[in-house]
Amino acid sequence: MAYHKITVDNPVCMRRFHIACDDEQETAPQRVELRCPHCQVVIFTAAAHTAAHLLREENLTKVTAFSSHLLNECQLQDNFHKPPRDN
Repeated sequence: MAYHKITVDNPVCMRRFHIACDDEQETAPQRVELRCPHCQVVIFTAAAHTAAHLLREENLTKVTAFSSHLLNECQLQDNFHKPPRDN
């Protein structure tokens, strides 16, 4: 197995996604696509590529340099923040 790791950074939601691909698998005839588990924005897409797997994600606040793959879109809805109620 020859795994290749790809990192995709999203400075909008401050996340880094770690993606792995196995070169020994057969290439998929259709487009390979991975989506953010939080907001469903496409974080990785490729045509005629081996299967890609999301390994993990981390907070970008501890990263000193961005990866070469940047994503500038996030559709995460904050359901925990509620406006103050009037008394």
